[in-house]
Amino acid sequence: MSKMMRFAKTALKNLFSKPVTTSYPDKPYEYHERTRGHIEIDFENCTLCSLCSRVCPPRAIEVDKRSGNWSINNFDCIQCGYCVEKCVKKCLKIVPGYTAPASVKNVTVLHKEVEKKFPVVDRELCVYCTLCDKKCPVQAITVDRPNKTWELNKQNCIGCGLCEKNCPKKCIKMVM
Repeated sequence: MSKMMRFAKTALKNLFSKPVTTSYPDKPYEYHERTRGHIEIDFENCTLCSLCSRVCPPRAIEVDKRSGNWSINNFDCIQCGYCVEKCVKKCLKIVPGYTAPASVKNVTVLHKEVEKKFPVVDRELCVYCTLCDKKCPVQAITVDRPNKTWELNKQNCIGCGLCEKNCPKKCIKMVM
């Protein structure tokens, strides 16, 4: 009988109190600060450097610079944010909210024609500080400070532009 009384008390309390939940379509859900959300890309600014795919733990992002394709498998993405942190051009971001449910795995594929740009140094302005060498994620640049040489390995270069961005003398320019 005591179990029935506890139940009746709870039922009456819930009957006369305000609802705890809100109706979703009427009032949009407000995501809290640490909600991961989903990945979005500003594809126009993307250089297809593939840094995002290299750091992606589940390998949800694939970049093929030769064909000009960037793809993300939304089902495999764990929204960790590593790709957003490593993106040189800051074209990736995590947007609050969830990816819409689907009955099949959703792979987003984006395509664009890419003209690969390579860094070129103005040796008159360069002080051979080696900062571009240190910042290059694929070690495509070799700087020898004592001998004042600056070399680029075009096969390794991914055209990300980190060298240009980090050059204190602004002597590196990305050109085709």
